[in-house]
Amino acid sequence: MKDPGKLLRLFRELNLLSSSKRGYTVHELAEKVGVSYRTVYRDLRIFEETGFELIQNELSKRFRLSRAEELSENIAFKREEAEALHEALVGLPEGPLRQILLEKVQALSGSAQQVGLLHRQSMSANFHLLAQAIRDKRQVVLLDYRSASSHQISNRLVEPFAFSDQYSTVQCLEVSSRTTKFFKIERIGLVRIEGSPWQLEYLHESRKQDAFGMTLHKPKVVRFKMGLLSSNLLREEYPAAAMHLHKENDGSVRFEGEVGGYDGVGRFVLGLIDDIEPLGPAEFIDYLRQKATKLI
Repeated sequence: MKDPGKLLRLFRELNLLSSSKRGYTVHELAEKVGVSYRTVYRDLRIFEETGFELIQNELSKRFRLSRAEELSENIAFKREEAEALHEALVGLPEGPLRQILLEKVQALSGSAQQVGLLHRQSMSANFHLLAQAIRDKRQVVLLDYRSASSHQISNRLVEPFAFSDQYSTVQCLEVSSRTTKFFKIERIGLVRIEGSPWQLEYLHESRKQDAFGMTLHKPKVVRFKMGLLSSNLLREEYPAAAMHLHKENDGSVRFEGEVGGYDGVGRFVLGLIDDIEPLGPAEFIDYLRQKATKLI
């Protein structure tokens, strides 16, 4: 599996399901792991496809794993084992390797809730530091930024100058490339304010993003119909998309709005293609068809 974050999430979910006699609803799992309901449904499907036997209570709708005690003994660290490993890892120098190893131990020792709390606290601190840097017009270093496009963790010297409408990303001028980029706050390890003021303010170019996080450089209008499940998930995961939703006479919901590219909206549509009907334009439908062909 190429995505280490996804693998850690699956381990956390397995650990939760194997250590609970009552089991968990999809909503409870989503809240504990910090992902959407749709992601949990997908993960449960992965478990079934890879041989894990899931049992769901018809009344409570809670899921649990068959032979949970046996599985728990095989995949999870005992408390004393986890504490010993955690203590050893804390002594390592700061950096991506230390963080990844800590997350793996925590994922397999049932402490995902604490990990989530620390993550939210870190995000809050980073947000306030970015807001201070914007106000004071200072350069900052985004330490251990996890890039989804390059799959690398690196430090970025930037000049932050605006937040997105949903405050999930910060718009910055990257000093090395001298280009404006959006950085997701949740992917920033730490923010360090530098002593230098902005040096390239004349290059700061405020840009807009579409509802799916893509830059609106050359906007295109896309249309698709959704069932109740997809429309609810769209509102939860992409709140900015709500303004583009229209109720249809047949009970479905239609999305019609501008996007900066097909990658963002395409990932959403392909992930729920059984509940979504693409309507246009033809270019968008061709894009989806090509992507779907690669998945076969």
